[in-house]
Amino acid sequence: MTRFGVVLIAEEASGEAWAARCRRAEALGYDVIAVPDHLNLLAPFPAALLAAEATERVTIGTYVLNASFHRHALLAREVRTTVALIGDRLELGLGAGYVAAEFAAAGLPFDPAVRAARLEELVDGLKARLGDGGPPLMVGGHGDRVLRLAARRADVVSFTGAPFRPEYGRTALVTADELLRRVEYVRSAAGERRPELNVLSKATVLTRDRRAGVEGLRRYAPDLTTEELLEAPALFVGTPAQIAEQVRRNEERFGFSYVTVPDSAMEDFGKVIERLR
Repeated sequence: MTRFGVVLIAEEASGEAWAARCRRAEALGYDVIAVPDHLNLLAPFPAALLAAEATERVTIGTYVLNASFHRHALLAREVRTTVALIGDRLELGLGAGYVAAEFAAAGLPFDPAVRAARLEELVDGLKARLGDGGPPLMVGGHGDRVLRLAARRADVVSFTGAPFRPEYGRTALVTADELLRRVEYVRSAAGERRPELNVLSKATVLTRDRRAGVEGLRRYAPDLTTEELLEAPALFVGTPAQIAEQVRRNEERFGFSYVTVPDSAMEDFGKVIERLR
């Protein structure tokens, strides 16, 4: 069965408001509530702990911790403490980071090779310190080095489908065909391993006019055609029934059995989950 996650985002929130948001996500049928790791948002582990306390069944994830912000000895302590407090509900998501301004603010180099190396070091260090008692590991990204690491070491490989594009100063989506090549790269690198495959959605638009709806999402992929935008696995556009069918097609074509959506799509995509249960 396909799993569904939502990344909850808050720059500030009372405990009551945050807990209510988490309960709403659980009521909508999400399987995973994830917290991000950005300098302007709530710190991930306190937010994750309160999310677990406010809910009953959902997995609590990090989507994703920026490897350059953490050292494995210290992060291992955070993880062990969190697991001790919430049990086996934690899913640990890691990534190389992609927001250049955050690296500058933290005094860290924004270099692809350095970022990937820090992620590898963090994964290796956590595996050594946590051993078999560690939570399931998700690694997300797009480039060869990160996806190769994910294929060989992670329980879940998350595809952003959006490499950093210097000409835009941000990430941008690739075509469905290019993303399929990324999936095939992971399958080849994984060998006999069969990690779960996740896709991070950028947006959900409920509409009866898919072509008009997708035009409003062009900022996510300025150089893609309308047809390519409609095929992009990270963009969900249409009626709940049409999007549910897109989720099924994505699982068949790409193997995505785990879909994560942003906070802004939580309510609308909840209508899609109803169609898929």
